[in-house]
Amino acid sequence: MSVFDTIRIAASGLTAERLRMDVAASNLANSETTRTQNGQAGQPYQEEAVVFQATQMGPMAAAQGVSAVAIVQPARPDVRTYDPTNPDADASGFVNYPNVDVASEMSDMMGAARSYQVNATVAQAAKQQALDAIDLGKA
Repeated sequence: MSVFDTIRIAASGLTAERLRMDVAASNLANSETTRTQNGQAGQPYQEEAVVFQATQMGPMAAAQGVSAVAIVQPARPDVRTYDPTNPDADASGFVNYPNVDVASEMSDMMGAARSYQVNATVAQAAKQQALDAIDLGKA
């Protein structure tokens, strides 16, 4: 496996983890959203999750990176809360909130941030290795 394969693999991880952080941030930001994007009440925000898949990154079978293949909406029921004073309450006084687990989303975001950091370190190390090899060739 070449240094460039290593950098490509790390770059695929950086891209994937960035998307994972973006989706988690969107879920957190909309954890209390009770309307659709077009303003329709009664249809809360739908939580999203990223599906990853191993991807061949080079000519060798061992050179596998990662890519996002889909953003899915897990089938989890909304949380119904009794709040008749809320303008989005139905005739019975219940409001539908998204079933976003804030602790789980924060954990996912921290894991994605750590994975992003590791991939950035790998890319930097591979770059330094390539530069060191060039310096050896000069001597």
